Amino acid sequence: MTDTTALPAEVLRATADALAAPDATPEQHLAPVADHLIGAYGLKLVTVTARDPADGSFLRLYSSQPGAYAAQGRKPANETDWSRHVIDEHKTFVANDYESLAKAMFDHEQIRALGMESIVNIPVVVAGEVIGTLNCLAASGHFDDAIIAGCEAMRLPVAAALLAGANVD
Repeated sequence: MTDTTALPAEVLRATADALAAPDATPEQHLAPVADHLIGAYGLKLVTVTARDPADGSFLRLYSSQPGAYAAQGRKPANETDWSRHVIDEHKTFVANDYESLAKAMFDHEQIRALGMESIVNIPVVVAGEVIGTLNCLAASGHFDDAIIAGCEAMRLPVAAALLAGANVD
């Protein structure tokens, strides 16, 4: 059985290269993560957000579909069951069907229009604080335990990008 939680060498190399570059962009940091997740697990969309600790809002730093979900989009803080689960409890959120997704995501109609009906939101936690999220979307019923574990394994390169300042223009 393949270990879905092992970081692939190409992602580790790309992360190290981006960290070494004095002016690496969010694309350079995060595209290798998204490319791996899309190729290995058949995801349709991968985004990464940075959380502003001052107001709790989220800034989208990266999108594998910038035409549909552009980088630099901002979502305000919002006290919901989702935020309690992901932000307060530091737990991965999984909605594996449209009904569950629609309850949690205000943009569920746009997500569905792009052919996606399931989502995994992974909190990226450093020193006890959520600094961002890795967001993985696919068709309805797509996420099983192995795929979720593979997505969660990408927290380290995403955290490295966020800590390195990949959110700086």
